[in-house]
Amino acid sequence: MEEKLTVAQTREIMGQRAAIYEFLSIAFGEELPLAFLRSLREQGPALDGELGTFIASLADADDAALEAVRIDLAAEYARIFLGMSRRPVAPYESVYTSPTGLMMQEARDEAVAFYRREGFSVDENIHLPEDHIAFEFGFMAGLIRNAMAALDSGNGAEAERLAAVQESFIADHLASWVPSLAQDVENRAVTGFYRGLAALMRDFVEAEADDLAPSR
Repeated sequence: MEEKLTVAQTREIMGQRAAIYEFLSIAFGEELPLAFLRSLREQGPALDGELGTFIASLADADDAALEAVRIDLAAEYARIFLGMSRRPVAPYESVYTSPTGLMMQEARDEAVAFYRREGFSVDENIHLPEDHIAFEFGFMAGLIRNAMAALDSGNGAEAERLAAVQESFIADHLASWVPSLAQDVENRAVTGFYRGLAALMRDFVEAEADDLAPSR
């Protein structure tokens, strides 16, 4: 018989999941700021593979070295995602799931409907379609943080409802296109950071889909 987790254990796992989604949201959302690299240097997560190797390489880097890394990664981000190459990657769900391969299609509208039902909004100053992968990861992180708050307040019913929303969003959105996005990023990336980031994204979303599927 599988041992039931305590509330404290459940909350700890939720916090770890939210932190990974937040990490992915920041990393895919923009060219990495120096402060983000400093945080990786000081308390980066222990990860395997190329991403783990990259984070470990920052341990002895001073700020000048980090700035050089930042510049290299900014160039890589622009080449992969911002059209600074012949074959850029478009990190939008609509591009991967619509028959036309265009932005602002049905997947975007459906993602916005999820966001609105849960009181989540995208910063209008960013000027990106709402089905950008960074926003979808940010939405998942917000759902988990809200579920943690519900647990803290003793509202188990709300925590369960939010868990169901997470299940639906992963099954209906993330699981349908993240593996293909990850493959494209891996194929275009040169740095270990972005290759490793793509692998983390794919493996994490697949694990999330598997872990949450039994309760659907």
